[in-house]
Amino acid sequence: MMMLGLVLHTSINYVPVLPVGIGWPYQDAHTNPIFDWLIVFIHVFRMPVFFTVAGFFAAFLVETRGTRAFLRHRWSRIGIPLIFGWLVISPAMAGSMFYAQQFTAVPPPPKTDLSAASLERVWEHLLMHLWFLYHLLLFCMGASVLIPLIRRIPETVRTRFLDVFSRSIHGPMIALSAVASGVMLYQMRSWSIDYWGGLLPPLRILGTYGLFFLFGWLLFKRREILDRFKRPAWGYFMAGLVCFFIHRYFVDTGCGTGRFCDPTAVGEHVGAILFLAPTIWFLVYGFLGLFLRYMERPSVRWRYMADASYWMYIVHPPLVMVLPTFLASVALPAVVKFLLVLSAATAVTLVTYHYGVRATFIGEQLNGRRYPRK
Repeated sequence: MMMLGLVLHTSINYVPVLPVGIGWPYQDAHTNPIFDWLIVFIHVFRMPVFFTVAGFFAAFLVETRGTRAFLRHRWSRIGIPLIFGWLVISPAMAGSMFYAQQFTAVPPPPKTDLSAASLERVWEHLLMHLWFLYHLLLFCMGASVLIPLIRRIPETVRTRFLDVFSRSIHGPMIALSAVASGVMLYQMRSWSIDYWGGLLPPLRILGTYGLFFLFGWLLFKRREILDRFKRPAWGYFMAGLVCFFIHRYFVDTGCGTGRFCDPTAVGEHVGAILFLAPTIWFLVYGFLGLFLRYMERPSVRWRYMADASYWMYIVHPPLVMVLPTFLASVALPAVVKFLLVLSAATAVTLVTYHYGVRATFIGEQLNGRRYPRK
């Protein structure tokens, strides 16, 4: 899910029309609508899957280490990388945006002034691509507050609730979860999951991602049912694809290519959310099942990539803004340019991780220990 961030942000350079609210500095003269679909599809499931897995391992840390050690661990692995990553990457992002705008095929937007609207936009994008780390910290702190209260509930009641959860996981639980998500998704301005990089995220966004964090937490409490995700994994994935295309039909009807959604198109809005909520949950179930089914065995190479992905995600945005400018005057199809830029960004971030991070104090901060380069 981390590495898909490189795919998503590289794709933005080659979309015919920038999504609303995305302040990207560069657009290539060669575009392809496939990247618009790719961005929207990845956005639908990437963070829900991430927060599900994050909730699962948050519960693991609380059970094995205790609440205080859990909070220390999360601050070390999430809070410190968030602060220092932001301090280093934000000036690099500013410089990359200024540079990339000189080569864009689309005229850059007017210079930023100090109006209230401009300041609000800066505030909403303050944490840039690191916003999810901040959300995860909020969820961990919220969980630490709720844990003592939940422990006051009689154990028989908690056990009965978890038994009901495990029995209904592949039946009523999907429908109930989709309804709960739909209530919050209907409040989204984009008819999808809104982006928010500010310090005070709206409740609709916190509630949406918090539900998946809770789902992952409950999965850990009944982790013996994980094997039951394997067999129907492809069915869930295909059901998610079908719902996704129907969802996009309603969005395209009510919002158009510019993604400015018509507030009076109530029918299209309801239709978009009715199919978006099950899309997300079917894809979360599908990806969990597919990874458990096909990638359950330990792998040195995949473990290495999992360790590297944290660093690769943190540092990649300036690269995927600057690298496309080297191909600005080259007459190549958008798909070819995309593959070249993505490959170069992956190589640079992977090499810097291997030689400059993995065996250093930075690697220890990100991965929990210093690994040998070999």
